Formats: sequence, structure tokens, C-alpha cells
Amino acid sequence: MRWTSGCAFWLFALLPGQAEEAIPDKVGVEVHLTKQERTALKKLECSMCKVIISEMHTEVTRHSMTAKGAGSEEQVWETSNAMCLALLQKYGLRLGETPSLEKKAEDDEMALAAAAQAGRQQEFMRAMLVLKMGCQQWLEDYGGDTSGFVYKSVKEGSQSPAGAAQEFCVRSRLCGKAKERKKKQDAKEKERLKKRMKMAEEAEKKEQEKRKEDPMSSLPEDSKFGIQRMLEMARDDPLHYMDEEAQERVHKARGDLRCPVCSKVLEEAFNVLSTRPKSLQSEHDILTVMEKMCTGGPDLSMPSYFGVEPPPLAAEWTDRWRPKLDKKSGRYSLKPFGKGAKGRQKWRKLSEEGKQKPLGMEENEQDMILTMTCKDVLEPERFSESLFQHMASCEVISGCRAASAAANDVCRGAGGEPCGDSKSEL
Repeated sequence: MRWTSGCAFWLFALLPGQAEEAIPDKVGVEVHLTKQERTALKKLECSMCKVIISEMHTEVTRHSMTAKGAGSEEQVWETSNAMCLALLQKYGLRLGETPSLEKKAEDDEMALAAAAQAGRQQEFMRAMLVLKMGCQQWLEDYGGDTSGFVYKSVKEGSQSPAGAAQEFCVRSRLCGKAKERKKKQDAKEKERLKKRMKMAEEAEKKEQEKRKEDPMSSLPEDSKFGIQRMLEMARDDPLHYMDEEAQERVHKARGDLRCPVCSKVLEEAFNVLSTRPKSLQSEHDILTVMEKMCTGGPDLSMPSYFGVEPPPLAAEWTDRWRPKLDKKSGRYSLKPFGKGAKGRQKWRKLSEEGKQKPLGMEENEQDMILTMTCKDVLEPERFSESLFQHMASCEVISGCRAASAAANDVCRGAGGEPCGDSKSEL
């Protein structure tokens, strides 16, 4: 059976605006597929796969392509490119509610004449074009794998054309249960992609709203750079923008409070760990707690400007202890928070969602003192090792206080002298 000049004439004549132009090749004409036609081709992927593989297997076997030595696999690959013409010559496409791919019982001219007599010649040629385009699309999607598979199958001589087609099409998840699974997976993936796109759009809208609300967005570039430098300086050197008296208070408090803060950090860390099961009290577990003892998490109430994050909140233990200056001795010591404790607890709760109000100047200065002193004294690895050892020892010694014992080991004053029983300074 062959592609006749009569079919080419009808195909050419039935396409609007093509009467004066040459057809580039026998099956080179393309049309815009309707939704129904695309759906039909999708349903026929399995049938088309079996037809193409079996026909290709037959042709390769008939011409003994695998026995021609070097370059024989390339010949098989070239054969795959000619499969669409063979498909049009031997098979016909029936569109409708239940599309099908059927082997032709008569040649193209007779079929075309019968279709013309019934007034269906345009429908007949349309079906051929749709089949041709469906075949080309199939080869684009799966043709890269077909030539190697068919070459190997024919070379080994272990399968019939139908058997090879069945294996390839099932393995490629175009036929059988695998196709249904693939269909479900594709549907799920499509739904996930749709959700991700929606989430991305919503995130973009929120980002645009934030940019509109950002008072810095309208500033000139040199002003932005200046503010960025100020923010970086405030982050790296919190004392830079404080007046001299405040700086002196902070410096003095940091020296006076080294021992009390050191002891308190170990005590607070021990309190956190003591609520955990033994399996979560290893030296590594202690280290992860110790590394966070000087900060209380990010400040969500303030955005980051120009890539500079706002300073973190003070550690939670600062909600219970405050630095106080003893006027008689002239030294700072740690005291319980006092009257403002409830307000501080509410402030901490609101900070979880970034809804807290800024602290007053005095309270903010006290937080800075405790945070900076904590960073001055804390050596996470050394503190963790000592606390771990004393926690183990205190399991067998009655009246033993692991945090106090560890403080006696690791805490040092401003001059490097051991703090001793630092609880006496609280």
C-alpha cells in the first residue's frame, strides 16, 4: 500500500490557502489540533506504541539491519524516522467518543473515493493528518529509546514483534496498569504544581505589599547606603550610638556582673536540661542549649532593612533577673525582676508573633548589659563539658549542685580570678 498522488492532491486541496503552494514532503502538512483530537491521541498512546514498535521490529528483521556491522544501529534509528509514513500507509484513525487505530482493508484511493461519495472526504483527510501529527509527537517523546530497544531485540532474536512491542510499551508506562499509575501521578503532580503556583503568586503579592509599606523603598540610593552602614554599626557595636554616661554604666556593669551572670547561665541551662529525659542530656545536648543562652531568638517586630537583620531579643532568663546598682557598694548585682515581671512575661509572649512594643530605655539598657556580659563570659564548649561532668557526678552524691560546681570550675572575674561560690554575689 502506498501514499498515492490522489491522496496528496486531496490533502493539498482541502487546506485553505494552499492551492498555489508546493507540499514540502508527502506527510509534511500540519494542522492545529482540536481539544478532542488531542484527547483522542492521548488515549491511543498505547495502541500507537504497539503499532510503531511492532512495525519497526518487522522492518528491521526483514532487511537484516542488525547484521550489517558498523552503522547498523544508525540504520535502525533512521528507520524510526520513517515510521509515521508506514503508519499512514497501513493504519487509519477513527475519531469519536471511542477513538481507535485500525489496520486498513483497502488502499488510500479507494478509501478516499468512498469517503468522497459519502461526503466525508474532508473528515477522512483530517483524520490522516491528525494521525501523522500524533505519530510525530510520539516519536519526539519516545523515539530516542525505540531504536536501541528494537536493535537489541532483533539482534538477540528473543522476541516476536508483538512481544517486543508489549515489553517496550508496558515498560514505558504507556500500556497496562503502569499507564494508569502514571496517569494518576501526572494528575497529582499537576495539582501540586497548581498549588505551588498559587502559593508563589500569593507570596509575590504579599512581598509587593511589604515593599509598598516599606518607608525605605522610596529613598535615594546614597541615603539607603548611609542607613545600611548605620544599621551595620549598631549591630556590630551596640554601644556606638549611646551617650558617654550610658556607655560607662554598661562597661562597669559588664565587669561587676561576670561572676553572677556566669553562674546564672549555668543554672538556667541546668534547669532546661533537668526537664529532659536522660537520653537528651548528653554533652552534645548540653552544648546546643549552652550556645543559645545569650539570645532569645529573632525580633519579629522589626523587618530587615538592606539585608541587615535587627538585633535578636534578650535571652529568656533575663525575664527573671535584672542588673541593679547598689549605691552603698557602688557595684552591680543580679536581682529578681520585681514589679515589672508580669509585664515582661506579656511582652515575651507577644514577641513570639512580633507583636511586642519596643522596650523603654532603661529596660533596653539592662537587657544590653545582661546580653553583652553573657557573651563576655560564655565559652559553650568548656561550660558544656564541665556541666556534663558535674551532672554525672551529682547523680551519686547527695546534696550536690551540678550548676554551682560547674560555676566554681569555669567562671572567672574581670581580672581572670576564679569566682568561687558566685551565688554570694547574687
